[in-house]
Amino acid sequence: MNCIQKVWLVILLSIGMGHGAIAQQADSISIRVAAVLNPPNDTARSQALRYLAAQKDPATFPLLAAINDKKLYTLDGKPVTTGEGETSGGKEVFTVFYLYPQNKPAATKLSAEQLQKVEISRSERLILNVVLPYLNLTSHDPQKRIMAYGQLVDAKDTGKIALLEKALKQETDPGALTAGREVLFQLKLNETASEHQAKAYIDSLDQNWGENVGLILKNYAEKGNVVSARAYAAEKVKSLESLQGRIEKAQNLFSGISLGSILILIALGLAIVYGLAGIINMAHGEFLMIGAYTTYCMQSLLIETLGVKSDLYFWVSLPASFVVAGVFGLVLEKLVIRHLYARPLESLLATWGVSLIMVQTARSIFGDLTAVKAPAFLAGGWQLMPHLVLPFNRLFIIGLTIVVVSLTYLMLYRSRLGIRIRAVTQNRTMSACLGVETRRVDAITFFLGSGLAGLAGCAMTLIGNVVPDMGQTYIVDSFLVVVTGGVGKIAGAIVSGLGIGFLTKVLESFYEAVYGKVLILALIVIFLQFKPRGLFPDKGRIAED
Repeated sequence: MNCIQKVWLVILLSIGMGHGAIAQQADSISIRVAAVLNPPNDTARSQALRYLAAQKDPATFPLLAAINDKKLYTLDGKPVTTGEGETSGGKEVFTVFYLYPQNKPAATKLSAEQLQKVEISRSERLILNVVLPYLNLTSHDPQKRIMAYGQLVDAKDTGKIALLEKALKQETDPGALTAGREVLFQLKLNETASEHQAKAYIDSLDQNWGENVGLILKNYAEKGNVVSARAYAAEKVKSLESLQGRIEKAQNLFSGISLGSILILIALGLAIVYGLAGIINMAHGEFLMIGAYTTYCMQSLLIETLGVKSDLYFWVSLPASFVVAGVFGLVLEKLVIRHLYARPLESLLATWGVSLIMVQTARSIFGDLTAVKAPAFLAGGWQLMPHLVLPFNRLFIIGLTIVVVSLTYLMLYRSRLGIRIRAVTQNRTMSACLGVETRRVDAITFFLGSGLAGLAGCAMTLIGNVVPDMGQTYIVDSFLVVVTGGVGKIAGAIVSGLGIGFLTKVLESFYEAVYGKVLILALIVIFLQFKPRGLFPDKGRIAED
């Protein structure tokens, strides 16, 4: 046998011995797991738990977590645990997860009667205290895994780096992977004494760009083990802070556009009604509330009553909220508003009283707080870059506003109804002399304006709870948009809505929300001193009237 053959023989024997050791360890763990499920004597389970806790094998963490949570069961002799429950066929069923060695979910959901609970005493569960910080490293919930990664920073365990590396090899969630790598690089950075390695880990932290990277590098720049690498960490901190500042500006810009879209959607109907009839409708916000409650009722009807488990309720709610709020507006116009045209003070008082009645009625029927479940397709957001995420629900509201504004423009400027509405708005008497039924136009316009507010209420359920007085939160901002943009002007509502929304978010980033609102009001007052008719005032004889 020559030298090369001897070397290959040694390598093969080493590999065989390694595989044998791994198999032997796996067999030992399987024996202990069996002892936990069915202990042959009084001390076997305690001994098995001590062995499993000492091994700190990530493959056993889901099993140990189920024991600690008192949710360990057996199914056909195999260890399982349960996830979230739901009602199916009048019976509660659970998502079932197989534990060691599979660690995977079962194919079907099962009821509690199909599982056999394994009772483990409190004294036996206390044995697991030494591994409690690690049990969530393999949890099915990414948020729990992120918390477990963070707990490793202060853990007094010399093997925590190797344990974390094993866990990260199995990580699939991008957010949890970023958080875990941040902890790993931080631990390695704090332990190394080499300047070259320290700078490499600082670069890794910078490229990984987790939530706490700025604080980690700032602390290292002040108290790091490698003195020569502290300045390098300080430079990275400055670079990150500069980049974070640009991201915050972009986020404020998007938030301003989002808020402006909401204000446009709410104020659009008010601009049409106010421009047509000169009615100060203080109940306009309550039509927004009606649209929100219509969405809540459609959700209850389709999901809870009819059992339709989909996002269909939201698509049905969009036209339903428009129609329901429009009908309420039409009734209000017939009973109250019709008698108050060209009487702004009386209309203000009357609609304010109607708004109070509507708020109290909603509170009596629905209570003080309800919520609409956001559609699944709007969950999450579009990540343009790390730390810059545009929520899908806000993007949807922006898109909905664009569609609604476009349809409103086409209705007003490309249809016979729009010609009549604009004619009555410009000169009611002349329009009546030319055969336009002004009362009918008033009713239709009030239906459309109220319906647009209801549509805005449906959209508002995506970003907040449904409460009886939710409309009163936006009524003042709606009037500000209408008055600042120019009465009855769609272009004015768009420009002023976006401007007020953007300024609000910019000022709130420098001051508290209350002071930001005060500054907005002050700026609008100053603006109206120079432009009392708004951004887009009427011209010619219309302005004189």
